[in-house]
Amino acid sequence: MSTGEILDVDMGNPAGRSAVYRALAEAFTYAGARDGPFRIDGADYNDAFDPSIRDAACSLREGAHIEDDASGLFEELMRFYTFFGLEREEGAEMPDHLSVELEFMHYLTHLESQVADRPDDLASVRLAQHDFIERHLSRLVNALCGKLDSPSTACVALVETCAAFIGAERARAKEYAPA
Repeated sequence: MSTGEILDVDMGNPAGRSAVYRALAEAFTYAGARDGPFRIDGADYNDAFDPSIRDAACSLREGAHIEDDASGLFEELMRFYTFFGLEREEGAEMPDHLSVELEFMHYLTHLESQVADRPDDLASVRLAQHDFIERHLSRLVNALCGKLDSPSTACVALVETCAAFIGAERARAKEYAPA
């Protein structure tokens, strides 16, 4: 999926949105960034997103952008994931990593397309999407936008593309929020 396809997706099509989430989740991994549509050099990726490589790098983990203890954050994320039957594999990224959060939204949007003919289930999935975007994904993406300090145009483009998509998703999801 190209950058243009990500921004041109039909926001009313859950399968299209699911594909965007999947592409973004892969792009925010070291291997996916190098091989995906953004073609980010490994050194640039580390320089931009790995604080153990460069102090000014912007962490892709939500816990790095909150002032509270991250254990509560991990518990809440794991409740979201396990409620929908998902488990963390050994050796996987931490539950607050952007790629994991995007992968979870990939799953929820896929699930949305599967329950489209069941109004109660559809409402529950859409409410979960809204809550997850509001409580986690938009907070993390906004932090990335505010803190990214990278000369790599590819890294900047990835974060900006993700922010634009999440902004559109947030606006769409507000339609399903409880009044």
